[in-house]
Amino acid sequence: MILLETNRLIIRNFLPDDWQDLQEVVIQYQASEWAKYEDPWPTSTEEVKGMTKFFASGDDFLAVRLKDTGELIGLIAIGRRKEQEERVHNLGYVFHPGYSGRGYATEGCQAVMTFLFEQLGITAILTGTRLENAPSVRLLERLGIHPIGNGEYCISKEEWQNQLKASQSQSP
Repeated sequence: MILLETNRLIIRNFLPDDWQDLQEVVIQYQASEWAKYEDPWPTSTEEVKGMTKFFASGDDFLAVRLKDTGELIGLIAIGRRKEQEERVHNLGYVFHPGYSGRGYATEGCQAVMTFLFEQLGITAILTGTRLENAPSVRLLERLGIHPIGNGEYCISKEEWQNQLKASQSQSP
């Protein structure tokens, strides 16, 4: 069971009962301009129930909830990239568009990255997004995940540790 807490968020494994909240996030996401950059998400009740049950069966999909209200505002996917020989994980995310521009995705992804590198001991994060998806590209850049070509982005554990050191040395 994964349970992460930030100043404003609770990030945890999905539970089967999360399906209605997830359905709302997915419906709102599918109606957003960002949805055109990836395959459509299922939105029917039965499909979302099945998807939520699948998400709840492991540690690869995490629910992102507001700490003060408990409202589900997104999900973060962290599945292992099995085509890689080393411990490399994905970092995917879908957030309710009504919460964009408030730093929740950055805050949530940073917490998950810390978990992946410090608790799971992974060696790198390898993810992707379309270059046309400017908000996603900006998020990856804020997280220090850099382009490596063909819409793929990467950050090694060493690069992540160096970022942490640099940000700590700049703190007052």
